[in-house]
Amino acid sequence: MTVYSQDDLIRDTVYINDSGMETPVYYSARDSIYSDLREKKLHLFGDARVDNGEIVMTAGYIMIDLNSNELLAKYAYDNDSNKIELPEFTNGGDVMIAQTIRYNFDTEKGYIEEVAIQQDENYLYMKVAKRHANDQIHFKEGRFTTCNLPDPHYHFQLSKAVMIPDERIVSGPMNLYIAGVPTPLGLPFAVIPQSEGRSKGLLFPNFAPVSQYGFGIQDLGYYIPINPSLQTTFYGSLYSRGSWGLKNTTEYAKRYGFTGNFELGYQQLKNGFPTNTRANKTTVRWQHRKNPKSNPYWGFTANVNFISDNTTQNNLDPEYQEYFNNTFTSDIALNRRFPGKPISAGMKMSLRQNTVSENISLTSPVVNVNVTRFFPFKKVFNGTKNWHNLFTRFGMTYNFEGKNQALFEDSLLRKNNYEAIGQKFFNGFQQNITAQTTGSLFGNRFKLTPSVNYGNKINFQQISKSYDTTVIVSNNVGFDTLKLAGMAHNLSLNVQLTSVIYSYYRFIGKKKSLLRHVLTPSFGYRFIPNLNATSSYLANPADTVESIYSPFERSIYPVRSVNTQKLFTFSFNNTFELKRKSDKDTVDGFKRTRLIDALSFSGNYDFEKKKLSNISINMRISPIRWLSIVTTSSFSPYSWVDSTGTTIPEYAISDRGKLGRFISTNIATGVTLT
Repeated sequence: MTVYSQDDLIRDTVYINDSGMETPVYYSARDSIYSDLREKKLHLFGDARVDNGEIVMTAGYIMIDLNSNELLAKYAYDNDSNKIELPEFTNGGDVMIAQTIRYNFDTEKGYIEEVAIQQDENYLYMKVAKRHANDQIHFKEGRFTTCNLPDPHYHFQLSKAVMIPDERIVSGPMNLYIAGVPTPLGLPFAVIPQSEGRSKGLLFPNFAPVSQYGFGIQDLGYYIPINPSLQTTFYGSLYSRGSWGLKNTTEYAKRYGFTGNFELGYQQLKNGFPTNTRANKTTVRWQHRKNPKSNPYWGFTANVNFISDNTTQNNLDPEYQEYFNNTFTSDIALNRRFPGKPISAGMKMSLRQNTVSENISLTSPVVNVNVTRFFPFKKVFNGTKNWHNLFTRFGMTYNFEGKNQALFEDSLLRKNNYEAIGQKFFNGFQQNITAQTTGSLFGNRFKLTPSVNYGNKINFQQISKSYDTTVIVSNNVGFDTLKLAGMAHNLSLNVQLTSVIYSYYRFIGKKKSLLRHVLTPSFGYRFIPNLNATSSYLANPADTVESIYSPFERSIYPVRSVNTQKLFTFSFNNTFELKRKSDKDTVDGFKRTRLIDALSFSGNYDFEKKKLSNISINMRISPIRWLSIVTTSSFSPYSWVDSTGTTIPEYAISDRGKLGRFISTNIATGVTLT
């Protein structure tokens, strides 16, 4: 008998190559190693470890029998008589933790007591198990669960079973236990897949011990991988008060093409005694994303989140993540770009659900066509004369949109009253075309920009207003919606003349200071004729004055009743910059300081009303690099009443001998820290 000292064992690992073993075995221990040469046994105490290159065994105590090439591993006790350093058996990537393990190196068989195995998110406990040479494990009194606690909240009790690593677990009768209490739910036999990768099989559910629908099993599923690009899962939920639900989730993907998932669910909710209410709920979720690399000219996206009852308070899932969500949005969009052409088109369907207002807004569909700016005469007039530029720079844009939209109560959808929903739809079209060009006058001293903007709106619903004594909130004005088509026009003619004037002021001194003033005046004329017909009604039968309104005020593309406008617009933009000599500047020896970043005066004169608007004055300065100050003021050229401050139509210069007064002034500062 040989006894090794503890100090030597801590530093060194003892190596034995016995003739009875095919491969060398390395072993070590923390406390002591006792060698019984007569019985040919080794006893390892404290953090014992045995490694033959294929399997690794660690435990509080390990005995190696050199006659039979077996080892026995057991746990140890701490000072409080608690079990510590439980035997851990590692073979490749599989790890087993047990109370007792006996293993034979020659036959590769093992006897195990109270073993625990983890694979992915599944946990398997075995009371008594035997490992065979083909790696199969036969065991009795097993517990299969997804709970990682030593005493799981729920588990399936397996009477007898066989585990084939990386393939399956085949069990005899099994029952569902909750908190250690058996339930009548069970199966006469079960096959649980354990293979790596994708394989069809059962998905364990969640359990709801307490809910308004009673005790329930939530999302008991079955997973089916159809092909590398498609997989689907079926779920079922059942509650003790009669509520149940079915759901299917399908995921799909195509490399460099698209990805997405689709979910369809149906629930029947029963509250039981005493209300005995019953409600049905349908949910649809769909997300689809197209990879732009598959086709850069086509685009398709889908983001659907629909619930039929428009409420999140009714759901079988006790952990419903959208319980407090009040708005649900669904959009499906298709876009198309035409290569080499300034044209793009698209179509979109959208659904907005609001659980607070209990309304649903449905737009089905929205169609739009956009033509970005193009130059139809660019290749026709390619001369060098100035007036040729008016044609070469002549550009046009076009936009078209058609919409069909309805806003209705969610109760109409629950009652399947589709006829009433159809009557809520408003529809119409609108289009807009803009033509603009730019030319130079007087040797590029002035830039002339004429433009024309025309648009029309076609609505298929109009309103008719009338005096109604039963309507109180709208000042006795009632209206009727008429299914009539009508067109409204809007036309705007604009001419803009701009120039840039540079002024320099030189100061006397050694620094040779120079002040540059840049003035950008702009003058324009805008003509907006009233091309739309209006309607009228008597707001009060006792009054003969009629009120004017537009029949398209409540249409899908509203039109306001406006008068003809003839406006002369003007603006003066100014900047001031100081340039002076500085030895610190190494570029050209001058330092430039922006005194006033912008100082503008703008307004207009209405020829129809014969009235001058208020003058808007804006200034922006940066006295320090990190500080900016912006002021906005409104100056009125009209006189006023001293007692009330009310503006009167007479000009202040003729009434008071003054230019006018400031109506409002705002000052804002900004600090930039970098």
